[in-house]
Amino acid sequence: MGGPHAYREHRPPPAWRHAVVCCWELRVGTSGAQRVLPDGCADLLIVDGGPLSVVGTADAVDLPVLERGALVRGIRLRPEIVGVLLGENAARLRNTTVQLDDVFGARRARDMRRPEALDRWLTEARPDERVARALRCLDSTDLETTARTIHVSPRQIRRLLLQHTGLSPKAFQRVRRLQRFVALLEGGLPLARIAPAAGYADQPHLSREVRALTGLSPRALAAERCARSTEGSPASGRPAPAMGVVSSRPPGS
Repeated sequence: MGGPHAYREHRPPPAWRHAVVCCWELRVGTSGAQRVLPDGCADLLIVDGGPLSVVGTADAVDLPVLERGALVRGIRLRPEIVGVLLGENAARLRNTTVQLDDVFGARRARDMRRPEALDRWLTEARPDERVARALRCLDSTDLETTARTIHVSPRQIRRLLLQHTGLSPKAFQRVRRLQRFVALLEGGLPLARIAPAAGYADQPHLSREVRALTGLSPRALAAERCARSTEGSPASGRPAPAMGVVSSRPPGS
């Protein structure tokens, strides 16, 4: 028993916007599994006032179990800032969740819960501009063109993205196509017309990637998300990482 999840997003403070997509809050209405789609971002999470956790970027679906009544608060991090913020190779955090204690040690992790310390941390961190530029280019073009545009070799782009975001260029592009697919689907575009608009070569390409990243066919995913929207639960792929932390492996508009 239970009701719909209650999910809200807030714009981050201006000083955080180079590092943070949004701040959000989720009150879980119904216990059960939730399909979590990868989205290219990482999250800082607190569940029911517990320890601060880091959810790494994901390139695979997750099905965490959510407990009714849990309150999850999060800060959604831009992919290019993850490695810089954590002082860690972001690839080590891919598809996993760790407590901040395990990254910084218990003393510093406790300090990060203080508003002034968190503000200073997020305000002062600055991404590698090569990574930010590469991600912008990869969203609309291939790796070779991106390399020529930003004057960095394809091999170096791959190394930089794995270190800073946790995803390879290919994985990042797959995740971004999925997110465009979801956005177009929820915007009302017929399923048969989405493939070229989302960046897929053809319908079989769309079907293969959607199934690989979500565990469902495009039609089944569309039906599931329609049902969630009708029930009042958040239909977009973005609240998902929040939900992941309730399980052992939380995750990824």
